Amino acid sequence: MIFPFTTRRRILWGDSGPAGIVYTPRVFHYALEIIEEWLIEIFDHTSMTLRDNLKLDTPTVKMSCEFMYPMRTGEYIDISLEIKKLGEASLNYVINGYDSKKNHCFHIDQVVCFVDAQSFKPVRISLEFREKIQVYQKNCGKILEETGVN
Repeated sequence: MIFPFTTRRRILWGDSGPAGIVYTPRVFHYALEIIEEWLIEIFDHTSMTLRDNLKLDTPTVKMSCEFMYPMRTGEYIDISLEIKKLGEASLNYVINGYDSKKNHCFHIDQVVCFVDAQSFKPVRISLEFREKIQVYQKNCGKILEETGVN
């Protein structure tokens, strides 16, 4: 796996407004897409299998986005995911998007909470998941140190 976990996504016609610039809410959808891919890569689960097999959900508690550079129809965006903070029952993702010229297009800060799928009450992140998240965090940190990016 490459650290941080990164996917490439093309900005489609349906993602954009009449001016050919990505429609703002679509970026939040991009964040959910990379989280889903990351769950598969790290835990070998989708959001649905977390719920159906493990009786867990991970609803968003807080999500903010800063836009720095416009994304246009037809362009490719590299979207990366890092872990800002691992709590007892929460996980704080940082998701960034860069175009093919390395322009930083957006920065998302998202907090999710692990909850019981039936009661919707917070549950402590399991030791198995916690260890995998910590290894991921550590590997991302090493890469940032080596490249001098903070």
